[in-house]
Amino acid sequence: MAICNKCGIELHKDEKAIYKRLINRAATEEELLCKRCLAKKLSVDESVIDEKIRHFREIGCTLFM
Repeated sequence: MAICNKCGIELHKDEKAIYKRLINRAATEEELLCKRCLAKKLSVDESVIDEKIRHFREIGCTLFM
């Protein structure tokens, strides 16, 4: 079970994948951030993260399968 490095909530599969896709593919579970904390880190709205998740899933990114 992976948890957010910043707020401590349990991460969903897509949250792990988007962090790895946008920040660091080699990130360990201790480095991962939830969608909310990742959005804050990148200074964007959570909806932007949701859209990126949809986009990467649609183009067949293997991190989201």
